[in-house]
Amino acid sequence: MQSKQTTSATKTRLVDAALELVWPTRCAGCERPGELLCDTCRDSLSLTEQDAACPHCGAPYGFLICTECYDRTGKQEFSFALAISALTLDEISGRLIVLYKDNNEHRLASILAELIISALPLSWLTWADTLTWIPADRKALRRRGFDHMQRIALEVANLTQLSATSLLNKQVCRDQRGLNRAQRKENLKKSFSLKAQAGSLPAHILLLDDVFTTGSTLDAAAALLSESGAAEVRAVSIARAW
Repeated sequence: MQSKQTTSATKTRLVDAALELVWPTRCAGCERPGELLCDTCRDSLSLTEQDAACPHCGAPYGFLICTECYDRTGKQEFSFALAISALTLDEISGRLIVLYKDNNEHRLASILAELIISALPLSWLTWADTLTWIPADRKALRRRGFDHMQRIALEVANLTQLSATSLLNKQVCRDQRGLNRAQRKENLKKSFSLKAQAGSLPAHILLLDDVFTTGSTLDAAAALLSESGAAEVRAVSIARAW
């Protein structure tokens, strides 16, 4: 006699097989049928060379002199100590992120988590007490039906044996797209709050987000975590706008 778990697994496989017949898996990069991310597109991903990247903001090729960290007012200071991005934001990486968070291709979470892990130095993994993420606001949760960075954070935690802790709330604020650096910083000042049950914060926190553009979102969240007791926050993103 089959157990309930075996029966449930069989039903899941049958449903997956039926869905595959109706909506066959296509590559997220080029739409060829067969795989979620084909070998050609995987090999085409713009992986960030961490030895050449800016340790301050994660920009590619900014290790010695980072033009992204400077503007007319001088060097940009962030509330996070260091930053790493797995990819440079381009057509393929942008498509992966959009398909995942806005087009219900939830299976990409594991691929994106693996890309993050591949970028993280072992020293960061041993340094971190926990990881957390930039949460979706209520409007985004209603639209998407899930918190996209929470799912990726849980995948990363599962693969690295780190703990994942939900520490932040995010309020709806003005869309960041189209805003300059100063406007983004002002827009995000009061957009985050600490979860009531957070309690005493871990000392060393990895903070995850999808795209690092100006760093304003990660900066605002890291500032709150630092003000609330974290000794150091390091920023990790899937892709770096460049």
